[in-house]
Amino acid sequence: MTNVSHQNATVKKLPKYIETELGTEKLCIHCNEYWPLDSEFYFTYRNRHQPEKIYYEAACKCCYDLRYRPNRNKNKGVNTVKSYHERSTAA
Repeated sequence: MTNVSHQNATVKKLPKYIETELGTEKLCIHCNEYWPLDSEFYFTYRNRHQPEKIYYEAACKCCYDLRYRPNRNKNKGVNTVKSYHERSTAA
């Protein structure tokens, strides 16, 4: 009998971070694509115990609602997720 947790052992695991000519890029856990590691592509948060350090969410902004809020009623077809720069120019 095979172990269920090791059935997909042939699938190559991708590294979480890579270095490219654009800088550091992070792997989105939902779409499995690499995006630049900044607040334009990932939501940020601070840890209560280390408030000086900035952390980035595991899913990119496009996949965040799909991953963590799958049943949320949104405006269908309208991208309501905006970066810091898009919010400042819209106001």
